[in-house]
Order: sequence, then C-alpha cells, then structure tokens
Amino acid sequence: MAKRKAGRPPAPPPGRRFPEWFPHALGLAVLAIAIYANSVPNGFVGDDQFQLLRNPLITDPGKIPQILGSSVWAFLGLPGNYYRPLQFLVYLLLYQCAGFHAAAFHLFMVLLHAGNTVLLFLLVRRLAAGRVALAAAALFAAHPIHTEVVDWIAALPDLMLTTLVLAGVLVLVRQGAAPRGWQIFGHCACYLLALLTKETGVMLLPLYAGFGFFYLGRRWSEFRRNAGLYAAMMAAFGVYLAMRGNALGGLAPGQQSFIHLGPEGFALSVVVTAAQYVAALLFPADLNYFHVFHPTHAVTVEFLFSAMALAALAALLLRSRTPLIAYGVFWMAAAIAPPLNLTGVGPNVFAERYLYLPSAGFCWIAGWAWDWLAGRRLLWARTVGAVVLLACALKAMARNRDWRDNFTMVQITVRQSPTAGWVHDALASEYVERDAFDQALEHERLAVRYDPDVALFQMKLGYLLMRNDPRAAIAAFEKVVALEPAAAKGHCDLGMAFEAAGDLQQAAREYERALQLQPQLREAQEGYRRASAGLR
Repeated sequence: MAKRKAGRPPAPPPGRRFPEWFPHALGLAVLAIAIYANSVPNGFVGDDQFQLLRNPLITDPGKIPQILGSSVWAFLGLPGNYYRPLQFLVYLLLYQCAGFHAAAFHLFMVLLHAGNTVLLFLLVRRLAAGRVALAAAALFAAHPIHTEVVDWIAALPDLMLTTLVLAGVLVLVRQGAAPRGWQIFGHCACYLLALLTKETGVMLLPLYAGFGFFYLGRRWSEFRRNAGLYAAMMAAFGVYLAMRGNALGGLAPGQQSFIHLGPEGFALSVVVTAAQYVAALLFPADLNYFHVFHPTHAVTVEFLFSAMALAALAALLLRSRTPLIAYGVFWMAAAIAPPLNLTGVGPNVFAERYLYLPSAGFCWIAGWAWDWLAGRRLLWARTVGAVVLLACALKAMARNRDWRDNFTMVQITVRQSPTAGWVHDALASEYVERDAFDQALEHERLAVRYDPDVALFQMKLGYLLMRNDPRAAIAAFEKVVALEPAAAKGHCDLGMAFEAAGDLQQAAREYERALQLQPQLREAQEGYRRASAGLR
C-alpha cells in the first residue's frame, strides 16, 4: 500500500467570512436535526427511569466524588462492569440547567448527533474528496441504526464517545499524525475522557495507530514514529484502570452475570454476532429495542456464512489499495470488538447502540462507493443516493415515534421479541403502574417462563400472586430462595407468603433465616414478632 500524506484543504481566500466547507457542514447539521426533531417531545424510556429519575447522584453536585468512585448501577446496590462517570456528570449538568424535563435531554442528544455528523464530515474531508465526505456524513445523519442512540437518553455514552473519538482523530490528522509536546498531552486527556465515557473508548489508541498503519501506509514504522504518543496514552490508560478498579472493586466483576458461555460457544457466537452487526449496518430493517440472543454452540450454516463474510472483510482490509477503505474496515472492526465481550455486557447482548461509532467507518466506505459510481454514472449515483437517503430518513423518523414513552416502546418490543423475558417483565411493571394487575400477572408469568433462572422475575411474580393466591406465591418465593439462598430478602418474602397463607410456623422459620443472614432487616424483624405472637 502506497504511503499517503494526510490531506490539507486549502485555506479560505482573503475576505471570505466563512471557510468554504461551512455551508455543507451547516446543511448536514440541519439534516440531522430535522430527522430527529420529532424525538424531542419523547419521554424517559427504559433505563432512563432509573439512571435519571431515581438516581440521587445526579441531583446533588456534592455527590460528584461518589459518581467518580462508583459503577453505573451502584446507586441501586447492583454490581456490574460499567464504569462511566462522565455520563452521570453530564446528567448532573443537564439537571442543573433544566431539571427532569425530558425534552431538554432529548434536545441535547439530537444536537450531539448533529455535531458528530459535522465532525465526521470534517474528518473525511481531510481523508478524501469533498464529495465523499458529504455523502458519508449525509448517510451518517440519516442512518436508521442510530435511532436507539439518539432517541434513548441512557445511550448518551455512545454519543459522547463518538464525539471524542472523531474529534481526537480529526486533530491527529490535522497534526500530520505526528503530535509533539503539549499536543500529546491533549490526546492523553481525550483518551482518558473517552475511557471515562464508555469502555469502548479503549479503542481510541488502536484507531490512532490504525490511521498511520493503514491510511498513511507507515506500517510498523508508525509505532516508532509515535512511540511517545502511545507511551503517554498507555499511561493514561493505567490511570483509568486504577480509577476503574477502585470504583468497581475489580476490572470486570460483572463478567458472566447474564450470559454464560464456554470457550467454544463464546468463539462461535462471537463470529455470528460480529456478522450480524455488519448486516445491520448494511440493511437496518429489523430495528428492535431488545434482540434476543441465541448462542451458537456448533458449526451451523449461519456460522459458516458469517465466517465467510468476515473473512471477505479481512481480505478487504489487508489487500485494499485504497487507504480510505482499509482504514474504514479497520475502524469498524476496532469499534465493534469491545461489544463482542458477550459475557461481559448486559442481557441485551446484541444492541443497535453499539453500532453508532463503527458506523462512521461504514459511512465513509459507502461515501467512497457512491463517489466511485458518480464518476462513472452521475445520474445513477444521484438517483441511488437520493433514494437511499430518503428511505433512511423516513425509517428513522418513523422509529423515533416508537420511543415516545416506555409503555409504547415495551409494547412494540414484546411483539418483536415475544420470547424475551426481560421485556415481558418491563411490560408487567408498566401494567402495575396502571393498576392493571391481571395483565401484569400474565406478562410476569411469561417473563418467568422464558427466563426461569432470573430471581427478580420470580420475586415480582410472587408479589403479584400474593394479592389473591398466597399458596402460589409461596412456590414463586421458594424458587427465589433456591436461586439466591444467601439473600435475606428472599427468605423474608417467603415468610410473608407463608404468613398470608396462615402457616405461621413456616413463616417464623423463614423470618428467622432472614434475620440470620441480615439481622437488621426490619421487615423480617416485624414479621418474626407477628408470627411468634400468633403461635403463642
């Protein structure tokens, strides 16, 4: 691959008030805002209701040290692998400005997406012809796979991380991929901010190296040329690891909390999932809040097709004579790699939000392909481009309406993923809030049916059954105790069910077991006194 210097667009002529690229950047920002304008009136959906509305950390600036020293779900007492303090710091700032007004949060998300669109345009403009940059950024503004990221406030880390990565690489390119002195310090600060935004930020360093290796054609000499930069960034990574270990009590304490896979199943599933991500970028038709994950445990036809597709991409990366294409494929691969830690993410293993950063590389490859066609069949290129852009915009605007509130989103998702226990549980909670207990019971039973090993679902089922059928509730709470025998709350709930069914002797035993595990549990203390008094 021939070496290539990073492009340096000409300076604006004297007397021009704005650079020549400004009208294009403004138009792209307007396009992105117009497509997502109908998402601004939407409400809080999914995790927003916990990370925002029930999170004491984001309403008090005095809690900033706690934000920096805890995981995303620590305020609920839940462990996990997510250490993203910058997310809560931005929530805190927005809350101070606008309170819990969902429109303010959604407007911020839309504006950030518009900013990312402009950053991508400016970056690609330095890597290729202006027509490629315009096509790439227009597709990025309208691509329907981005709806989850822009519409869902909880996906803010993906938006912010993409801002930091695009800005960092753009600055690196402007510096000729040879930063020195204080410039290196700036890149280290950007890297640390990216890491504190989301775990995927770790890939900023490989993306820097990939630019020199694949785009500039420096190959292995890149690591000698920028040894100081990479050493400093590794030091910043060390600082992050220390902060993460202190906050989480380990680097990845939540590994295999939801998904359990052996080495063979993990390797096979990674190949299939990676191919699914690429397919979703190419054809984003089945947009879904919760894609049900089906592990791959054998060499299937789907695995073989997936492996061949990924092999073709690898060949394109290694053999392409077009630096922009090689770097685009590398960008996609590097950005998709972290979410392929299938046992370290949540129950929603395949998620559309994970494609926001990788799509930047995909979009500039698509922009290059459109420019290639335009150079041979301009009318065809314009027609195809207009049709694709219009279809993407209409699809995105229609999908925005699905996110208008939690009840609407969960209802739609249950129809799309009828075997997802987590979604049935979410819908049951929505029905409880509406006092529709029969419908809530129906969906909680389905949640337990599809995910019988989730103690939370068994517990909620027990609570719903307690209203009319304490004996059935006993069976649900017994399963909770079997799944989590060391949890005092489960024994206490089982004691309450026995007490409601009139079996005070068994109730007293369960309350006593709960107190042995957690002596200060007030519900168990009061229940034990009631049951003991009734037995006298």
